[in-house]
Amino acid sequence: MEIVGAPLALEGRVHDDDGRGLGGATILVRHSDGAGTVRCGTRLAAACTADDDGRFALTTVQPAPYPIRTDGPAGWFIAHEGWQPWRPAHLHVTVKAPGMRTLTTRLYFQRDAWIRHDAPTWAILNPLLGADGVGRVVHDFALVHAPRRTSTTA
Repeated sequence: MEIVGAPLALEGRVHDDDGRGLGGATILVRHSDGAGTVRCGTRLAAACTADDDGRFALTTVQPAPYPIRTDGPAGWFIAHEGWQPWRPAHLHVTVKAPGMRTLTTRLYFQRDAWIRHDAPTWAILNPLLGADGVGRVVHDFALVHAPRRTSTTA
């Protein structure tokens, strides 16, 4: 299977809500390829583990926008709500660390014609093209502590 797309390097730091690095945190990124192809069950994926200070770096490819199916219930909603079927280029990101709540989010790309008005500005990436032809972007992730389980039995 040929992977289509310009190289993309994502790096940053995973930390807790007090700014302490979360060493050993895992970062999983899933997305379409550079042609907007989403392969059910085999989406492109990149994963890495943060170092002792919570820093991470991974390389994948720049995703592209893609249309969702317009038949069935999704098509009905698209037609009746006046929506469009295109989804902006985005990364699905899951970040986990022991004792912390798992963070699952999407990151979008600046200058994508399909970004909706409700995409938060913190989730919009602007990769800068390096001399090596790789788009590079830095994005940090803050995780919050998971609530401690308490027992109500004596």
